[in-house]
Amino acid sequence: MSMNYVFGFSLFLLLLVALNIYFFYTLIPMGKKSVDFKNVPSIKLDQSPSVFKDIYDYLNYLPSQYKSRNSKFFTLQKTLLTSFSPSDNIQDDWPDLSQVGTGSSLYPHKNSVAGQMLHAMKTAPIVLVDNAPKGTQLKLLLLLEGKQKLYFKPKRYERDHIIHGSIVAGFDRHNSEVFAYYLAMTLNFTWIPPSVIRKIHVDREIVPVATIGLKRTMIRNGNGGRCIYGKCFYCKINETVCPDNKGEIEGAAILYLDKPFQFQVFKSPWHRNYRDSKLMEWQRDNDFCKKVMGTLSTKRILDLVDISIFDFLIQNGDRHRYEMYKDRILLLDNGKGLGNPAVDELDILAPLYQCCIIRLTTWKYLELLSGSSLTETIKLMSAFQGAKLVTEDHFKAVERRLLKVYATVQYCIGRHGSAKVFKA
Repeated sequence: MSMNYVFGFSLFLLLLVALNIYFFYTLIPMGKKSVDFKNVPSIKLDQSPSVFKDIYDYLNYLPSQYKSRNSKFFTLQKTLLTSFSPSDNIQDDWPDLSQVGTGSSLYPHKNSVAGQMLHAMKTAPIVLVDNAPKGTQLKLLLLLEGKQKLYFKPKRYERDHIIHGSIVAGFDRHNSEVFAYYLAMTLNFTWIPPSVIRKIHVDREIVPVATIGLKRTMIRNGNGGRCIYGKCFYCKINETVCPDNKGEIEGAAILYLDKPFQFQVFKSPWHRNYRDSKLMEWQRDNDFCKKVMGTLSTKRILDLVDISIFDFLIQNGDRHRYEMYKDRILLLDNGKGLGNPAVDELDILAPLYQCCIIRLTTWKYLELLSGSSLTETIKLMSAFQGAKLVTEDHFKAVERRLLKVYATVQYCIGRHGSAKVFKA
């Protein structure tokens, strides 16, 4: 073997070692573990925006504080539970709602008022039932004794049913409306109408007080039960809602926002394309927020960032428009959440990772909810009404997504620094 060959081979080995050392210190940050691939989402990262890869890198190296309980939340949790626990002498009477939309929340909820209100929504006698023709899917309008009105979105799927396909596939999920209410209240996003699971007996509670219009949209099934197909944009006579073997229909009872609530409706800059597979501009351009900042105020963008976090946690990708009341965005129409607990569509967070701003108050509140405190609180609050909202897989999914929200904010801090990310 010639000396030139030995020298060349030795030089090759030296270069190989040097390259290994370089990539080790360049790709693996000092003092951190290697990437935990079990945290990688169920998407093909090589086909997704590069920002997704950066966010998942931050996810793998999240500080431990975001996976542990924050003791500072215990006091807030106790206050929330007091708000939702029925009082000892609970009655069917409605609480005083004269201050609706005038304070720091859409409806009063403190000092057991929320618990009293949900109890009344669940149990108050129904004096009139009609179709609620607005919207794309079947809803009923209930008039209760006491003149309160409820929207009623009937159950279409069992709790463990998984919706496959696009983020907007399938019927609305009634339990998503109710889960969204508890989630919003836990996040301190209090501009949302109350919602509760209610069961209604068709023959005893609907038929005797149904309008002629509603009765015209009812047919009998093979078992003799009265089924409803309703009146809406997508309502079809072959897509009915039928009573169970007890003669009941389960659904989400949502407090109806009656006059004087006059909303302003706006199209979301981050709305999706429902007609074909063509991507919207925000899905193609990660600098899309620069254009939005030229048309919307910082306050409005911060509102949309808050909503994107809320929608991401339940995977509601159907926020194509939003409603404003007294310069606040209302969290209405939350039925497209909870489709598939195994999927996290990260692009719902586009307002956050493209604008890279968030209210400091929102961020501090999110930090308090680490270590399963978020879903634990929802379980405790909803237990007062005795209804199981979702499967355990959905609770785990919400906690997993909360970690991704933390990682997205960390990604923004890494790019721009805390001073530019957090807004008063």
